[in-house]
Formats: sequence, C-alpha cells, structure tokens
Amino acid sequence: MAASEKDELRSRIAALPDTPGVYLFKNEKDEIIYIGKALGLKSRVRSYFNEASWKERPKLAVMMPKVRSLDAILTNSEKEALLLEANLIRTHMPQYNVRLKDDRRYPWLAITYDVAFPRLVMVRDPVRYRKSNPRSRIFGPYVESGAMWETVKVLRKVFPMRQRKTPFFKDRPCMNYHIGLCLGPCQKLVDEETYDRMVEQVEMFLAGRQHEVVAQLKSDMARASENLDYEQAARIRDRLKALETVIEKQQVFFQSKKVNQDVIAEAHTEKLIAVCIMRIREGKLTSSDTICLPLTDRTLWDEAYESFIEQYYAACEDVSTPAELLLQHRLPEEDENILAGLLTSKAAGAVKILVPQKGAKLDLIEMAKKNAQQSLARELLLKNPVIDAHKETVLTGMKEEMGLSRVPYRIECFDISNIQGTDNVASMVVFEHGSARKGAYRTFKIQSVEGSPDDFASMREAVGRRYSRLLKEGKSLPDLIVIDGGKGQLSAALEALAALEPDGLDRDSFDIVGLAKKQEEIYFPGKSAPLLLSRRSEGLHLLQQVRNEAHRFAVTYHRKLRAKRSIASRLDTLKGVGKTRRKLLLDHFGSLDKMRKATLEELEAVPGLPKNVAREIFASLNESGSESETSES
Repeated sequence: MAASEKDELRSRIAALPDTPGVYLFKNEKDEIIYIGKALGLKSRVRSYFNEASWKERPKLAVMMPKVRSLDAILTNSEKEALLLEANLIRTHMPQYNVRLKDDRRYPWLAITYDVAFPRLVMVRDPVRYRKSNPRSRIFGPYVESGAMWETVKVLRKVFPMRQRKTPFFKDRPCMNYHIGLCLGPCQKLVDEETYDRMVEQVEMFLAGRQHEVVAQLKSDMARASENLDYEQAARIRDRLKALETVIEKQQVFFQSKKVNQDVIAEAHTEKLIAVCIMRIREGKLTSSDTICLPLTDRTLWDEAYESFIEQYYAACEDVSTPAELLLQHRLPEEDENILAGLLTSKAAGAVKILVPQKGAKLDLIEMAKKNAQQSLARELLLKNPVIDAHKETVLTGMKEEMGLSRVPYRIECFDISNIQGTDNVASMVVFEHGSARKGAYRTFKIQSVEGSPDDFASMREAVGRRYSRLLKEGKSLPDLIVIDGGKGQLSAALEALAALEPDGLDRDSFDIVGLAKKQEEIYFPGKSAPLLLSRRSEGLHLLQQVRNEAHRFAVTYHRKLRAKRSIASRLDTLKGVGKTRRKLLLDHFGSLDKMRKATLEELEAVPGLPKNVAREIFASLNESGSESETSES
C-alpha cells in the first residue's frame, strides 16, 4: 500500500464518529470486499488495522492487505445498522462477507393483498416485489425450497385460493375449480367476503397460528350446518380433516402452546458449516431448514454462525418472529443486544434470546444439532465419498477445544513398556482422519536404557529415532504428536525434537501434547497448568482411544520379547540341548513362538532330535506356573 493511501485511510478513520453505522472496505479497483456494522464506527474500524488482532481472526490477515479505502454510512440506531448491513450484503455480495448461499434466489411466499381475490405466490426477491406490491404479506425465507413446496401443496388442498393471475376461460372456470383446487372467483362462484376469510386463515397458518385456523374452520362448519347449508359444511369438514392430518404429523414438544420458538444449532468442519433452524409454533415443529455455508478465505465457523443468524432475522417478516430464540452458542454481547432489539421491534412483545444448558429446551437444541450434522454429512459425502463427517467434526472440535494450530488429521502417539528396566520397548501408533492406520504402527527396542527403568530417556530415544528417520527420508511430520505421560515424558520428547532442529525440523509444523492418565490432563509445551477437557468431549474420547491403542501395542510387543527370552532361557538350561540342537529347532519351526505352540508329536517329528529330549522340551515349555503376562508402562 502506498504511503498516500495509508494517510488517506488514517484520516478517514480519524474522521469517523463513535456512533452506530455501517462501514464498507474497498480494494484497489474500488470494489466493496467487506461490509460490517458497528455500535461505534471509529473504534470498530480502527480495530481492523491492529495487526496483533489478526492472529485471532485469520481472515483479516488475508483481507486487510487488500483494503485501499473505506466508506461509512451513519444510522440512527443499532437496529437500523443491522438491517442496512444485511441489505447491502445481499446487494453487493462482498468477497469476504459470509453470505447465505444463493441468497437472492431463496424462495418466499407472498399473499397478493394488492388485488381482489388474493393469490399465494412464490417470489425470489422480496425487496423488489414489495416495492411493486406494498400491501402484500411475505413469508420466509424458505432455506429449503422443497419444504416450501410441501407447504404450498398442503395449503392448496385445504384452502383452494385462486392460482392463475388471469382467467384461462372467459365463460367458465378452469380445471382447478373442478378438482377442488380453486373456488372459481374469476366466474364469481364465491363471494369476496368468504374468499377473504379463507385468505386470512392462510395467513394465520403461515404465521404458525394453526389452532386459531382450526377453531375458525370448526366455527364456520357449525354455522353452515345451522343455516342448513350441508354441502358447504361438508366441504369445510373435508378441509378441516386434511388440516388436522397435517398438524397431527407434527410432534408436540410442550403441553403449553403459548410460546413460539425458533431453535438454531450448527455442526462444522474447518471448511464447511451447516446451520439448522427449526420453527416451533403452538408447541409443534412446523418446519426445519438447514443451510450449508463454505468457510472460505480462512473464515472461522463462529463468524459464519453469527452472520447467518443476523442476516436471516434482518430479512424475516414480522409474522415470522418468535417469542423465544434458542441458540446453541451465545452471540457476542453487542450483537446479541442489537438482534434482540430488532426481533422485539418486529414482534408483538419482548423476544428472549436463550442459550439452554439443561431441560427440554436443551433437547430441542440437540435435535437441531443432529439435523445440522446430518446435512453436513450429506454435503461432505457429495464432495468426497471417503470422508467420515462425524470424525471430521470431532477433529475440528479437537483443534478448537485444545487450541491447536491445525486440525489433527494425522496423529502419532508414543508409549513405553518395561518391567524394572528389562525388555524396554516403545510403541508408536498412527491415526489418520480419526481412524487407526495399523500398517503405519512402529515398535522400538530401547538401546540407551539398561538396568533400572528410565521412561524419560526411553521416550527421548523413541521420539528422536522416529523423526530423525522421517527427516532423512524427506517425509512430512504428523499434525499432532501425543506423548503418553505428563510433564516429564513431554519434556523428554521436546528435548529429542530440539536436537533435530539443526537437521531441518520445523517446530511450527506440528503440535505436541502429553496426556496423563490420572485425570486425563493434557500438557502443552511451555505451559505449567494442564488442560482438562469435558469428560463428554468427543475430542477427549479420541485422544483416549489413541493413547490406549499405543499402550496396547507397546504391551503386546513387550510381552512378545519377554516370551522369546523366556523360551530361549529354558532351552539353554535343558540337558541335551546345545547350540546345534537349538539351531535345529529354530530352523524347523521358524521362530521361538511357533516352537512354544508346537504339540509333543510335532516336537518328536523333528529330524535328528531324540524323543526323550523332545519330551523334556515339551514339558519345560508347557509346565504349570509359567510367568504371568504382566507389564508396566
């Protein structure tokens, strides 16, 4: 950036007031690349140019070097700033804003009150439609168009509103009338008062006031019967039955039907987030939509989550506003206050924004989360059939919970096994994308430790040998190294890695932690206090699985070495078995392990081995009171 441009930016920031408004960052081509809102413009915009904050928001490190100029639009309130921001994002679609995918094309439903005998129509651009039809009522957006068309299908069956904008025939109704999907207003087969009452019921249905609709239909049916208009009463009865069938399919969550709620939850990986919004009206789930947003340009998932909520409710009509908004994660305090004010201004009363921690409301959050996870899995499967979506979310969660520098797609874990310093071994297991890759497991016979046990020195040798070899072979290091043990074992591993830095080891290319068994404490380099994850954390469960697998593999290798040494020792003490016959036995069976599993008949069949010696060998290898298979790690 030229010095003149920097001076221009500084002067523009200095001239900004600390009042609500919207700011627009532009690149060298004068294109808007980012739009944001602020309660205080000057302080918010100034924070973007503090390079120290870029570490917390990686997207800024990509975006801010491209900013060459900025504009600001002042508003009278925070609510106006939120609405203006959402409208500008939909209009300009800036590169670095989180955008609701294909936002302009999301379908909405509108009731055309601007004309006699209103219709129910689908619109794509509600802002433009309202300009030409100011009296229309608009519902949506419907994130999933399939859900909207299901709603339309039900409404057309229960409420036969006019479908065609102009009559198909001049002197007779069209087929829609004859199959019961229209009341024939074009031929004056229904009076305007009756038709308008039906349209009012459609509006109540779309607003979630289904029980009021049912009550009105029952009242209309009773009135028709009292007037001896049994044909009309029968038609209303059929419509009522169809409507009740639809309502019965919806699950009741609360006995109280007074509180309308929206429930929002998410599931994400490092590159994709799925956000589910469930609408509960009169105690019933009326719709559930999920949208998947790509996390491009190093956008963090929480930014996408917050942007979705703000943009969605900025666009929603008054009739779509709930009395309670249940969120999986809390929004930043300033943004939450602005959103609460916006929702309250649209609703009949105050709107509560809650983050449930227990009870029935938390159950709703969990249900929305499951829907988001399912949509995320479907989206990932379309992009890569091999990917396990659940494991991808667990790995992403590990990165966030543990504060790792990268998602641990490849994990290597080390463990030590010995008994009082004898048969000292180390194991290394490998997990890739959350699954064990057994072909990459390795074992190490520790050579630097003899006599008394020294787990620290053993760990130092195993780690040093492993990564010294990787560097020589030019292979990449794992994303995460896990050391089974606490501070001491971790320090020993770090010493081994530090010794490899002159050979080209890049300490910033991987993460390393120690996992202690007692309380499952996670130790990090340079930090005295360990991290304790929730016992319900799926990331912790995966770490435990990796650690336990390393322990199992180390113990198995340790026992194998002990068994071989035990058999060799027994053979050496047997009378009549010397160097020649021991070689004869090994050549015949191939290994000490197979020799131990051999039957007496198989031993007697060894060429050149006397039967009495074969019987002594068999008895020695299978005598009772053999060593127990115990080990320490």
